[in-house]
Amino acid sequence: MLVKTPAIKLAVEIREVGVAGERITFSGVANAMPCTVEMSPAEMLVLARSAMRPAILKMLVAALFKSRKSETA
Repeated sequence: MLVKTPAIKLAVEIREVGVAGERITFSGVANAMPCTVEMSPAEMLVLARSAMRPAILKMLVAALFKSRKSETA
């Protein structure tokens, strides 16, 4: 995943997904820094709903059959 801000671009690698209290947590590294992203279930639903577009669904289905070696960040 690539996070872009006006100040910096960060390559983020999600290594673990879990639950902490009432939040969904994504832990990994951003460049060389450990990082955690926390989302509420409501925020996760907004993300899931916004991904329910034909172009995104097509990309996700294609990713199921794609070799992980060909991925680039």
